[in-house]
Amino acid sequence: MRYNFYLRTCLPPGLRQWSSILLVCLIGMAISSCRRIIDLPVASLNAKPSAAATSSLSTGSTGVEKLTFSVDVFVVDKNGRLITGLKPSNFKIVNTVTNFYELIDVSTSNLISKPGGYSAMLLLDQTGSISTTDPYNLRIEASKIFLNNLGTDDYTGLTSFTSSYTSVVKLHSGFTNKTEQMKKSLDTLALNVSGGTPLYTSTIQSVTYTAQKGPTANKAVIVFTDGENNVTTNTLEDATAKAIQQKIPLFTVGLSTDVNVNVLAQMANETGGAFFYAKDAGQLISTFGTLGNLLHGQGLVYRTTWSVTKTGSKWASGQIISATILVTLLDGTIVEVPFWLKVK
Repeated sequence: MRYNFYLRTCLPPGLRQWSSILLVCLIGMAISSCRRIIDLPVASLNAKPSAAATSSLSTGSTGVEKLTFSVDVFVVDKNGRLITGLKPSNFKIVNTVTNFYELIDVSTSNLISKPGGYSAMLLLDQTGSISTTDPYNLRIEASKIFLNNLGTDDYTGLTSFTSSYTSVVKLHSGFTNKTEQMKKSLDTLALNVSGGTPLYTSTIQSVTYTAQKGPTANKAVIVFTDGENNVTTNTLEDATAKAIQQKIPLFTVGLSTDVNVNVLAQMANETGGAFFYAKDAGQLISTFGTLGNLLHGQGLVYRTTWSVTKTGSKWASGQIISATILVTLLDGTIVEVPFWLKVK
């Protein structure tokens, strides 16, 4: 009843006798890096595979009925490990009345490595619906897994949001790599859910705080929610504009079939982040377990290239392509990857 997550630290010589630790050293015939594996109780948490759209952009000319575009897909198993060996037949988009999709190519590409540590703010939805969509508080356990995988140069903070808070957002912890107190704060969140969803305002406040207080150059906000914004102080455009202005990518995580996948995919795409969609709370475990890899730019993505034909009209600049890639894993499990892009 264990699973493994890679920690970005080198193996000390005195620990080499541990049977649970795997030493990986690769760079030609030389030793270049070492990653330690941490064991955690995946079976008891009912963890499931997850995937994210990390980049989506149009690649073909406008003014035609058929346009080409690409979506980078990051796929991990229930242990948060990269899934390799997928082929074009493992990727599909269901056609609609207006859009007809065809897969052109699938290749693999390494993520762009980001040197140094990161400063990542966790922004967690505490609205009333969470008690239904996440009855076993897996978002809390998943967040602890994220904290357990901080590298020595990584920092994280903790905020949560609900309209029940006087100021919409509550700061539970500023940026730190000492996480024991933060884990205690996470436990209190499991007992206090209520109110509506001020998604955009809370995102803006968390972006502002991260830009001002994040101790590293590599900064990001991880936005978790199970619903749609229903407090209208700010707009989606306000939230993305603030993140773009402050150069803070948004890594969005949406839980349940009630979440607005187009909104969360747009927030991620326009700011240079990534969007994970979890129909099942068990997917949060692998999602949060692998977020550190994305923040560091470690691992590979499947670069999927598609054509889309618009029935009866032509594609124009500024139009939106949004759909869901169905990724069939080697064991037959299907993971949904919604994406959003604006035609250039």
